[in-house]
Amino acid sequence: MNDKDFEARLHRATSAVDRTGIVEIAKCRLRTIEGAWGFQADEADRIDAHWRRRQAENLRMFNGAIFLMREMELTDEAEGTALRASFVRSDFKSYLYWREQGFPAAGVRDGFGSALIRSAEGHVVLGRQRPGNVNDGAAYLPGGFIDASDVLPSGEIDITGSILRELDEETGLRLADVTLEPGFLVTFERAQVSIACELRSALPAAALRARMMSHIADDPASELVDAVIVRAFADLDGLGVAPYAQRLLGWLFPERP
Repeated sequence: MNDKDFEARLHRATSAVDRTGIVEIAKCRLRTIEGAWGFQADEADRIDAHWRRRQAENLRMFNGAIFLMREMELTDEAEGTALRASFVRSDFKSYLYWREQGFPAAGVRDGFGSALIRSAEGHVVLGRQRPGNVNDGAAYLPGGFIDASDVLPSGEIDITGSILRELDEETGLRLADVTLEPGFLVTFERAQVSIACELRSALPAAALRARMMSHIADDPASELVDAVIVRAFADLDGLGVAPYAQRLLGWLFPERP
């Protein structure tokens, strides 16, 4: 499938999504497929040169395996709308080059899991990423790339497991600390597709933040440097919120100033 075919299929797949860019779905049916990412092969020399420069700037960067969304469709099933998607294996250095070129059309989307952490009051708690990481300084929903540990022997992707893994790594919160709400919230923002689980806590937002800050303090290598409470859309001012997260939070908190 070439880039134009992919873009046409993506347009058809998202035709049910209104201009908010958000769709509520009941199930995710995600799998890996064999094959190479054409952009990665075509741009190999530029990718390598870019990676050498970026590594020299930041020695913490690691070129691990990740999976990028190759095909996607929304289907109606007995339980409700389902997201069906396939993912192709790539690596971080190729993704970083693509991202820092402004996400040019390349036959893939950046599909990833996100943890939508809701407090007892209904507030959202975001993480602020430590400088030197891919979302340097931005406030966002804890989460990240789909990697090899999220792929089952069958080739299916455990997106809920991926989200819970990232939740534990970044915030110290685990499934025992929250209630996993059914379904997913999928946010489409340019080349990014965020697949979010809503995680409800019985704790107030201040206590959740304190738990997260304790975890951050105990881990000098933590991806996060801060936890941020969002009570209303106006709270996003000055936070440098990642665009997909801003879109989702604008949908959750529509009372704009």
